[in-house]
Amino acid sequence: MTVSAPTSALSSQEVEDDRPTTEPPTVPLARDTPGRPKSGRRRAVSQERLASLVQGRKAVLCVDNVSVSFDGFKALNELTLILDAGELRCIIGPNGAGKTTLMDCITGKTRPDAGSVYLVGHGEDLIGLSEHEIAALGICRKFQRPTVFGGHSVFENLELALAGNRSVWRALFGGLSKAEAEVIDQTLETIGLKEARDRPAGQLSHGQKQWLEIGMLLAQKPRVLLVDEPIAGMTHAETERTAELLVSLAGERTVVVVEHDMEFVRNIASRVTVLHEGRVLAEGSLDQVQANSEVVEVYLGAGHA
Repeated sequence: MTVSAPTSALSSQEVEDDRPTTEPPTVPLARDTPGRPKSGRRRAVSQERLASLVQGRKAVLCVDNVSVSFDGFKALNELTLILDAGELRCIIGPNGAGKTTLMDCITGKTRPDAGSVYLVGHGEDLIGLSEHEIAALGICRKFQRPTVFGGHSVFENLELALAGNRSVWRALFGGLSKAEAEVIDQTLETIGLKEARDRPAGQLSHGQKQWLEIGMLLAQKPRVLLVDEPIAGMTHAETERTAELLVSLAGERTVVVVEHDMEFVRNIASRVTVLHEGRVLAEGSLDQVQANSEVVEVYLGAGHA
């Protein structure tokens, strides 16, 4: 038996009370549908196409002309998005704009009708890989609701989440290598839970649980960290600390945040992507997108004009 991180492997589970139950995907994968890549069909990256997408950029992840339809509804409509190495990108947009479906396609939870997803440096189109395989490549996702092992200490949660396959017995009773212990200590420092290392995770505040789960993802050494509405339900102080944390994480990895709170977005993002009806409507600094008349009309409202 092996244990891996709470994302991609555990992110769709309710584990806070140590009784994981599988949550169905937001949208079930449609297999062998005409025009939709078959489940498990691996495709090599088109190097020529990738080069044309990333020209002049330090890209790490490319979503290329991805389309997804559900019962005739176009959730994504030939969407192209390029994420650069080390950046902190915020993705905003009205309900139904395609934000969740985009994250689902990147992580393998939903298989698109058409298009490709490229992780720069990896030779295969991610569309043909499973959620577990994509997570192993360093694309980790944190959902809105924290999923931690409430009956275990903060330290033990991080120990269980360390990168690589570790048996439950070794994780809990076999001891840590010096390098593994250093990773946990550094992660505790980063997420601000050093003083709570021995506290059961179930006793943490909502914000602290969110930080712990982010730490569990950091233990997986991600190249890309996807974070869904991280400040929902947080106090003002927790929101400020979360902003500081997310900003500090960019640089060594690419951080993508889906969020509705515009003040929070202003505090963390250097670049914002606005989605609408499954397409990229605008992209740039928050000031630039707030000045875009189309963005104001479909999302921000007259008060931001």
